[in-house]
Amino acid sequence: MTEQEQILFACVDNCCYFKLRGALRYTNATGMDDLVERLFSHHTGCHRVVVDLNEASFMDSTYIGLLAGLARYCQLQQLPRPTLFSTNAEVNELLFSLRLEQAFDIVQQPTHQVFAMAAIGTQQYTEQQQGEMILRAHEALIALNDSNKSQFQPVVDLLKQQLK
Repeated sequence: MTEQEQILFACVDNCCYFKLRGALRYTNATGMDDLVERLFSHHTGCHRVVVDLNEASFMDSTYIGLLAGLARYCQLQQLPRPTLFSTNAEVNELLFSLRLEQAFDIVQQPTHQVFAMAAIGTQQYTEQQQGEMILRAHEALIALNDSNKSQFQPVVDLLKQQLK
């Protein structure tokens, strides 16, 4: 599986559908970050969001923070809570430990998508842009709940110091 195949996207009947595969790390998160920024900065026809993690084998805190940011965008745009599908027990444990059920409707079963999806490749971010993406992701995790704040505030403080 190449990096381009890790993020698949389609917008069908005003539903934005993300399919994320493999090991999802900050090193391959630029495509997802760029896609989410473009989608919600241009008032697209996206009225509902679905995220399929059934083929995700691992997620780091940056990627989970990107998901938290996606949920925040939905809330700000007054869209319904996004739906997240995941059958991987390890991924689910991480999602629930970071309280993503507060921002997503998590469905622990497979999806049966039957439409074509476009592969989204990684974007060329500068070191500064990548640092800002990681900072935004961790700030989104902190905004989700207080237990995340105690866990990720030192990371945020360090990133802010390094990005000056």
